[in-house]
Amino acid sequence: MKPRGFTKIASAAAAAALALSLAACGSGSSGSASGTSITVSYSEEVADELPLWIADQAGYFKQQGLNVKLVSLSSDQGFPALLAGQTQLGSMGGSQILSGAAAGSDVKVLAALTPVYPYELWTKSGSDLKGKKIGITSKSGSVYIATLAALQQLGLKPSDVNLVPLGSTTNVNNALLAGTIDAAVSHPPASSQFAAAGFKSILNLAQQKSPNINVGISGKASWIDSHKDTVSKFMAALKQAFAKEKSDEQYCVGILQKHLGVSDQKALQDTWQYYAKQVLPANPAPTVDELKSAQAALAGSVSGVDKLDLSKLIDTSFVDKAWGTSSGS
Repeated sequence: MKPRGFTKIASAAAAAALALSLAACGSGSSGSASGTSITVSYSEEVADELPLWIADQAGYFKQQGLNVKLVSLSSDQGFPALLAGQTQLGSMGGSQILSGAAAGSDVKVLAALTPVYPYELWTKSGSDLKGKKIGITSKSGSVYIATLAALQQLGLKPSDVNLVPLGSTTNVNNALLAGTIDAAVSHPPASSQFAAAGFKSILNLAQQKSPNINVGISGKASWIDSHKDTVSKFMAALKQAFAKEKSDEQYCVGILQKHLGVSDQKALQDTWQYYAKQVLPANPAPTVDELKSAQAALAGSVSGVDKLDLSKLIDTSFVDKAWGTSSGS
């Protein structure tokens, strides 16, 4: 999804294509014998999404009276699906939300599943990356925002390198291993493959704990306002999933293996350890500081993003209720 072309994503053709792709997945918030039905998207098969997968597989959504259909939509489809009402909530990066808000969409961030950059910068080229090819998923996603943060720390501007959009994290990882790009940010379980193949981590963003909504739960403000009970139940199920992720390694490794398509048990255990113990927050209430990194990165390419009042894009009330806290955001 290109930032300058963001307003084009709501075109009739795109909406029609999304409607067809989601028709079999359910839509809307309607009562049924199995509970209230909603469709929730997530952009990639990455471990950031583990709380959603747990809540689904462990039956926590159903315990709350929700029939949640999880659908995987790439980052250039997830936001337009949300705007069109084909999904009711979406798990996506803060950059997508800010791009949409700058284009006039009334959206809210409700929770931050990954409130930091969960990445390391991997390469065989050493720390001098000037003129090198660096893989990204798109020029608006979380990988892009993290890559800009890494380049800044290395004293480089985006124009100093060749940023190569490859569509997905899997494509980026495979391109690095194949040698068609020189560097990329990534996270477990791919880290194990990179290390085994002789790549070096030259910058660890995750250790720095810099605030950033790499993955967060968002929705249209109008839908949220008219479905507060549904959102409250969704967050209650998510809290149960957080507790499960932090405490049950064997269960989580099984889910990760299914979704990530990885059979290496050591890599899967390392992935669980990394996310459950280092990345997953105790309280997922989003903050203004977590949106600032995306705002700074997009300021030069997305019209109006620098003028956004970030506090108006955040609603912590549902997390506060589920977690029994008051974030004060």
